[in-house]
Amino acid sequence: MTAYAQLIRHLQETDHLGAAARLLQWDQETGMPAGGESHRADALSTLAKLIHERTVSAEFADLAAKATARASGPDESRQMELVNRDLDRARKIPSRLVEETTRATSLAQQVWARTKREQDFKTFQPHLEKVVELKREEGSLLAPDTGTAYDGLLSDYERGMDTSDWTRLFDELERELPGMVSEIVERQKSTAERLDGIAALKGPFPKDAQMELNRRLAEALGYDFGRGRLDLSAHPFSETIHAGDSRITTRIDESELTGSVYSTLHETGHALYEQGLPEELAGTPLGMYCSMSVHESQSRLWENLVGRSDAFWQELWPVACTACPALEQVAMEDWIAHSRRVKRSLIRTESDEATYNLHVLVRFRLEKAMVLGDLQVADLPGAWNEAYRNMLGIEPPHVGLGCMQDVHWSAGLFGYFPTYTLGNLLSAQLYRSAAKAGATSDRATLLSWLRANIHAKARRFETPDLIEQATGERPTARYFLAHLRSRYLG
Repeated sequence: MTAYAQLIRHLQETDHLGAAARLLQWDQETGMPAGGESHRADALSTLAKLIHERTVSAEFADLAAKATARASGPDESRQMELVNRDLDRARKIPSRLVEETTRATSLAQQVWARTKREQDFKTFQPHLEKVVELKREEGSLLAPDTGTAYDGLLSDYERGMDTSDWTRLFDELERELPGMVSEIVERQKSTAERLDGIAALKGPFPKDAQMELNRRLAEALGYDFGRGRLDLSAHPFSETIHAGDSRITTRIDESELTGSVYSTLHETGHALYEQGLPEELAGTPLGMYCSMSVHESQSRLWENLVGRSDAFWQELWPVACTACPALEQVAMEDWIAHSRRVKRSLIRTESDEATYNLHVLVRFRLEKAMVLGDLQVADLPGAWNEAYRNMLGIEPPHVGLGCMQDVHWSAGLFGYFPTYTLGNLLSAQLYRSAAKAGATSDRATLLSWLRANIHAKARRFETPDLIEQATGERPTARYFLAHLRSRYLG
């Protein structure tokens, strides 16, 4: 067996441990009894320690050196570039920190799910403080020589973009989006008042009916339930356990249907990307998705560019009415208008496509301040409320609708939020290119275009290069802003 083949086997065996950890994490979010909290955190921290130790072992380093020296062809060379990059990152982080962070985030997520319902930030606060402390340490170890701890954390999610790059991007969007949102809200005012008077839009929509509709909609996008499943969780997410098992979750409010529907379409977009990755590269760095921004582009494309279009509902409206009979009292045009309603709202995952990036901007600035020590965790609720007053003109009535609404910080995902905005921008850029190629006439054709231009490329290229290959341009906000103007102000 060649050194490269031995390396691939080592990587795949390490990923088997990762699959076990991902399955435990999925179960933790969807069905684990509350009594398992502490022991589940211990199990996950043990697996994280074992994975890290295999990644930085002398055996693996020796295999990587030999395989690098003998790599031939573009795929092997790129594989080794990624392996060595990941190895360099792993060497910077001690096993002690990996184990401690995994345990702290596992406990924090479980406490978050409970205290969010109870609107109890004080109980959650020490857990978040511990996570911030550990992630600050990790970010400092990963930071470039002239960078900050937050730069180090950002580098895990979008290589080559630091705090100043993200700040410029958000500043650019802030200059245009608030004014655009105000204009759209004013234009939709009479329609919004009419929609508010349609009682059937408020259900009731029983849980089982919503789940049936969500399954049908996911299938309509091309999601393969033979290689996935749909469940409930406190915060919708997607998780690939391993090749052939890409799962999604949603959440249910029986008085409101769009939150469930669009979170399902969003997570289905993530899972379609995972189901389209090259199976022969599974368990290796090259076989992964390109970046979190590209991943988000897939979910936002299916959620917004497709899922809020006239054509989508013209075809699937009978399916929706069959699953949820309350919709039979709603005109399809009113449902579409309801799904495109722009308003200053509190919940990011249920926000419209025009205000969404403002929600992300708030989180970017607050998490940066926490990591850099400019904002104490104890002061987060007040800072959050002030930011929402300034950015969106509203204030949450309690922390469950405020700073505790997202799972990300309890999970230690600092640096992740900004990729949501870049993914939003890329979704419009990719959809435009697919349309120019005649690939948006139906969902199957669009999925085939994405498979060929994004999914099959896996991690062979960095984000700007992949997007340029697919669209002919480097990433730009131009087409996203043009999409908003066309759909809402045209």
